[in-house]
Amino acid sequence: MSNGGPEKKQDAHHFSASKTSTMAYEDMAKKKVLVVDDSVGIRKAVRRLFASHPNFEIVGEAEHGRKAVEIAPRLRPDLIILDLSMPIMNGLEAAPLLLKILPAVWLIMFTAHDLPDLERVSRVAGIHAIVQKSNAAAHLVAQAEALVA
Repeated sequence: MSNGGPEKKQDAHHFSASKTSTMAYEDMAKKKVLVVDDSVGIRKAVRRLFASHPNFEIVGEAEHGRKAVEIAPRLRPDLIILDLSMPIMNGLEAAPLLLKILPAVWLIMFTAHDLPDLERVSRVAGIHAIVQKSNAAAHLVAQAEALVA
């Protein structure tokens, strides 16, 4: 099933496949990341995690999904890291809207919740991968690299 965006393969917590770049220089450019979480502390921690990785650049932050939907068209991120639980608009509500605006963007659900149906509802919303906040240091950047490679 294709929605006009990158092809996606779904498995466990990683629902992705490679996407081809039409221009070689795009592959060498830093990948732009938008961080969406209602916690300032989490946004700072994610920024620190990505700071030591030369392949990524944090281009913006948002405290809820509605703000992400507002700023994403201007920032044009390659990857959006979305919290699940946020006021105003949560990550599951924001994901399909973000994909409608930016069909080629990759989405990682970054959450403290381990709900039984989370993988299924995340796939339905268009999320490409889920990373638990408790595993952030070990998995978040690696998952981001796997998606945008």
